[in-house]
Amino acid sequence: MLGNKKITIFFLSLVLLSGCEGKSSDSSRDIKIANDQEYNLMITNNSPLFLKSVVVTVNEKDNNILNSLIGSNVNYGENAKFKIKKGEHVFKIKINPKKNYSVSKEFSEDFEDEKVVEYVVEIKENEVVIHKKD
Repeated sequence: MLGNKKITIFFLSLVLLSGCEGKSSDSSRDIKIANDQEYNLMITNNSPLFLKSVVVTVNEKDNNILNSLIGSNVNYGENAKFKIKKGEHVFKIKINPKKNYSVSKEFSEDFEDEKVVEYVVEIKENEVVIHKKD
């Protein structure tokens, strides 16, 4: 009986001391991003292409300045996230897939701090398309 107790204590201490393996997720960081709205434009890669870069060029009407924001190394199912100044903007999304041709499309959108606008990169009828998610 004393032997069983020692074995049980040994296994319990082993389990408690071993901890978890694998990646730990900082859920407080994920919640912070969602709550603080560090981005308001998200571009999701739903194509089988590996995107070396995603470039968003914003035309600032008042100053006639072009601002380019870059996201890189976006795999299938991943997102490129950008913070765009509040207000209505004309902007161009350009994707640069690895070993493939670049595709770009111009959009107009009214950005708000509290709302995330999502665009999607897909392949439809053998063409790479960029469109706003419904």
